[in-house]
Amino acid sequence: MTGKPAHPLRPIAPPSALPEPMMHPDHQRIDREVISYLVETWEWPSERAKRGFISWKLSDVVLLMFPTGDTSRVTLACELLLLGFLMDDWFDHHSFEANTDVVARLAALFDAPSTFAPKSTIERMHRDIFDRIRAVSSKASTAILSTYLDMLACHCDASRGAATTLGDYLVFREIDVGMPICRALLYWTEDMVLTEAESSLLAPLERVANYHVSILNDVFSFDREWKAAKTLGQGAVLVNGVRILADEVGVSVGAAKRLCFALVRAWEVEFLDMAEAVMEGTEGESRIRLAKAIKGIERRMSGAEGFSWRTSRYL
Repeated sequence: MTGKPAHPLRPIAPPSALPEPMMHPDHQRIDREVISYLVETWEWPSERAKRGFISWKLSDVVLLMFPTGDTSRVTLACELLLLGFLMDDWFDHHSFEANTDVVARLAALFDAPSTFAPKSTIERMHRDIFDRIRAVSSKASTAILSTYLDMLACHCDASRGAATTLGDYLVFREIDVGMPICRALLYWTEDMVLTEAESSLLAPLERVANYHVSILNDVFSFDREWKAAKTLGQGAVLVNGVRILADEVGVSVGAAKRLCFALVRAWEVEFLDMAEAVMEGTEGESRIRLAKAIKGIERRMSGAEGFSWRTSRYL
């Protein structure tokens, strides 16, 4: 009997220190609703591209990262982040100038939604999702939508790909891979509001989680991005931590992937130690909120990795 072949990265991946990820209980309905809308509305360059999008099961990343969030809010979060995936691929196939124009138009939509007149499918889809997120929570929507646009704007950064040290790269990559918006969506889907002091306590944990997700994504996506950088031509830059580490340390790509896996596992242990220290110093209602937030950050880490093992996007 033959089963599904093992993932090619399994032999070099140490075991995770984090619990296994869990899936949102309404995952089937959310996935069906979001994928149907995007498949029917997006302008696909080819039938093959559409089939590829469906086969990647991209909604899993949201449903694994936010498994205990409010269903209606998780649905909107899923739609927004999957639209971000579509934009990421769109940017890869268009010029720097075209990407800059699109992001500038979406920024204008964010700044003046009542007077903005959409001129393309991309703009109409963004106006629709922006309006629906604002309708649920106008206050929280500012952080969600602004961090989403920051993520898109990374494709229009003239210094993209210029980092030569892993430390500099990680600062850029946090926004590029969408960690600030995932943080905003975590608290929004859970309907959590933290005090300024609580947010300060969690900031170091957030940073470790961001680095963890960023570098793991780079390991899984390296081969796909390497191929794209060689074939796409104009403006194609390999923005990937595996490349940065290989160049900086002077090792092969294979060795760099192993080092990256070791690094993210070390970050997991550091995260758990930091979480324990935070909890030891708090009590009362604040302790309850912090415990819930820390569990949410942890699930964001394990959920992002769980998705990477499941999806065929990077194979």
